[in-house]
Amino acid sequence: MSFKKTFFKNVLVTGGYNYLSQLIVFLSSFITARLLLPENYGLVGLIAVFINFISVFSDSGISLAIIKSDFGRSYHKGMDGLSLLIGLVLFILTTLLAWPIASFYGNHGLILPAIILSFTFLTRSLSIVRSALLAKTLDFNEIGRLTLINTIISIILTIILAYFGAEHWAIIIPQIITSIISILYFENIVKLGYRIYPLKYIKVAFKYTRSSLQNLLGFNMVNYWSRNADNLIVGKIYGVSDLGIYNRAYSLLTMPLSLVTGLMSTVLYPSLKKLKAEGGDINKEYIFVLKIISILVYPIAFLFILFPVQLVSILWGKNWLEVSTLLPYFGLLIFGQSLLSTTGNVLVLLNQEKKLMISGWFGAFFTIAGISIGAIYSLQGIAQFYSLSFILFVLPFNMVYIFYKALGFNLKQLLIFWLPVILISLGIWFSCFYDYYWAKVFLLLMMFINMVLGSRNEIINIIKIIYKSPKINKFLKNNNA
Repeated sequence: MSFKKTFFKNVLVTGGYNYLSQLIVFLSSFITARLLLPENYGLVGLIAVFINFISVFSDSGISLAIIKSDFGRSYHKGMDGLSLLIGLVLFILTTLLAWPIASFYGNHGLILPAIILSFTFLTRSLSIVRSALLAKTLDFNEIGRLTLINTIISIILTIILAYFGAEHWAIIIPQIITSIISILYFENIVKLGYRIYPLKYIKVAFKYTRSSLQNLLGFNMVNYWSRNADNLIVGKIYGVSDLGIYNRAYSLLTMPLSLVTGLMSTVLYPSLKKLKAEGGDINKEYIFVLKIISILVYPIAFLFILFPVQLVSILWGKNWLEVSTLLPYFGLLIFGQSLLSTTGNVLVLLNQEKKLMISGWFGAFFTIAGISIGAIYSLQGIAQFYSLSFILFVLPFNMVYIFYKALGFNLKQLLIFWLPVILISLGIWFSCFYDYYWAKVFLLLMMFINMVLGSRNEIINIIKIIYKSPKINKFLKNNNA
């Protein structure tokens, strides 16, 4: 089976579960947004800034190392022991940091929630190797099924707890329970066992992947703050309520990244590894995937930029209307971030983790600088300057340093693909800033035309793949009969 057919088969399998899960989350937000207030989400968001940063260390590239390596069971057990050891250290560290974190925000009500959330480092550490082993064998059906199960359980628990007045605990408790379910589910499939191998196995496993893990960790640490410095600044300067508003807007940015690029990345890395082993053209297939991503995220960005007030009003009601002032700028970020978020997998596959780390450092500097400048003015200013710095500095740098230098793409091909994205995005930013509605409409139309013309071959290929599918043909024949 060709790369495209295998890739889209796995995307459809994983996507079926992921999209259904996200649809359930989306629909449930109609209820949870009316049971919980911005303050409840904001309080959890304050803790999450630090908890999620510490969680960067929990994987540290272990899952990618498992997928990339060709070692056997002893290596997997060694890595599992390493993952658990890291999880234990992070659990203790976070528990000790609970009071300083609460003191930083001047809110000691954060101490107990931070300690409870730190327990997830232990539970999730036992899922990392097991889920990676499933991804390695391209068993995305089981991964997607667990995602759906955990989503349903989490939402039911959140609604019940919120209804009975649990406030922020309605968001925290489901995370603990679903992380435990993940361990049991993955172990039931991969049968790795819970026995921890001696320390010498952990040392050997680390030795063979140390260089890769160090570079990935360096990238993840910096990349995390480039994506979360805004939450830290909003929580510190503007308070819990505004952080709840900002997090709600940011969740709409991360939704398409999760639905489209998160899904693509999950399938992309093991698929490209298999293609590389077979001697296939990685760059050719990768540019194909990038063009498909641009097509998929366009409708979401379109809604964010042109109809933010209507979207927020329908979804969450008047308590969340301030979210609409941030959405156009997050809509702009969708175009660039959705394309760049897949580069890490390809660079790891080609053993260029150091270039990935350098790219992360560069992006983090300009992103944090933009956020800091915007914070001087307002909550909306953060979104404005965040997106502007990303368009002006991060996108052009990655076009040259990653795609041209590291991956060896043809310069002309890159300019044809990236230059319109950068220039039109910049034009849309100014039309949002000065509130020129028809300029936004015109530029979005230009973006669409450019995208369709540049991706016409990819669209034709997808139609052919779908049309040649045995299941589709059988369905068409039955209906014609």
